[in-house]
Amino acid sequence: MSRQLEVLHHPPQGKALDAPPLLLVHGAYTGAWCWSQTFLPWLAARGFDVHALSLSGHAGSEGRDRLDTFGLHDYAADVQQVMASLPRTPLLVGHSLGGYVVQSVARRQPVPGIALLASVPPYGLAGAFCHMGLTAPHLLWGLGKEQLAHPLSSRLPELDLVMMRELLFSNAPDSDQIRAFTARTQPESMRALAELMLPHPLQLWGEPRIPALVVGVERDRIIPGSDIWVTARAWHTQPLFFADTGHALMQDAGWERIAHAVAEWATRHFLPS
Repeated sequence: MSRQLEVLHHPPQGKALDAPPLLLVHGAYTGAWCWSQTFLPWLAARGFDVHALSLSGHAGSEGRDRLDTFGLHDYAADVQQVMASLPRTPLLVGHSLGGYVVQSVARRQPVPGIALLASVPPYGLAGAFCHMGLTAPHLLWGLGKEQLAHPLSSRLPELDLVMMRELLFSNAPDSDQIRAFTARTQPESMRALAELMLPHPLQLWGEPRIPALVVGVERDRIIPGSDIWVTARAWHTQPLFFADTGHALMQDAGWERIAHAVAEWATRHFLPS
């Protein structure tokens, strides 16, 4: 069953590249808006046809009033619905939870390639949450508070700003930027989060051999580097790691370096030589 989904579209500026379109899939607690000031215009300015969707129950998409009824299968169906609406099968770019969804879609149907940015690994979030609970339990508590106590006040206490910076960002963004980002976040589907916590070890083997870009960030407090390595090996590639940026990599300092890596990967694999 199709749903009304918000899709932000930036057509190529200037000469369009003869490459598949890019479809960007956001992570938990956000929406397509997280790409709107960074990756979308940057990639479009370099000739890519770029789309970003808001998953069901997120931002401007249908189902905000029944968010907790949506599971990972629904999110994968959202991506497939948008893919079917495009004139050409897109390259899928997923961040965090969106990376997990992208991997699920790539197992179900042929796609040209996938780019996974600070992605949940194929076996789910259980390992990452255990790691966070052992190394930074205050951040795990803060993530739970974000889920249960929304909407946050625009006058976010400075203590919470410090926690949000440590959880998602580097030291570069100022407090106003972190406050603005937090004000636009929302709860995540409890069903989807519960499904991510279930271990899926069998998904570590037999992934399709397609071009895959796997990116990790050294300041990530949610997805540890070990999970990035596991994801890269599952998709038959080597990971790229970027320093001085946090999990919210499309909003943090240095996002251009990661957008450039996506553009370079797409150009190398999908443009005629």
